[in-house]
Amino acid sequence: MSGAERRTSVRVPARFKVDYSHEGNYLISYSKNISAEGMFICTDKPVPVGTHLRLVFSIEDLHEVVVTAKVAWVNLQGGKGDTGLGLEFVDPPALLKEAVLRIVNRIAVVC
Repeated sequence: MSGAERRTSVRVPARFKVDYSHEGNYLISYSKNISAEGMFICTDKPVPVGTHLRLVFSIEDLHEVVVTAKVAWVNLQGGKGDTGLGLEFVDPPALLKEAVLRIVNRIAVVC
């Protein structure tokens, strides 16, 4: 892990619809990847680092998971699918962490 790398959980590619809200605005986006700690969502409508968002998404057999996430970083450079928000989950439900870890383990076995 490099000095700039702060992630402690393995991140894997995962694309699924993510609804999120911020200051009364309701937006729809897609994830690019996910870990037990957070996810990256693609968007060209960035919000400031430190902002809290309410996310709603489905993953594996969990439907309409609702979780709060904090914007950890913003990427405005790169091509389509590379611009967006790095999000850190705030008190994610245990079921969400378990679902993400199942995905990570399944992908790790394939690689």
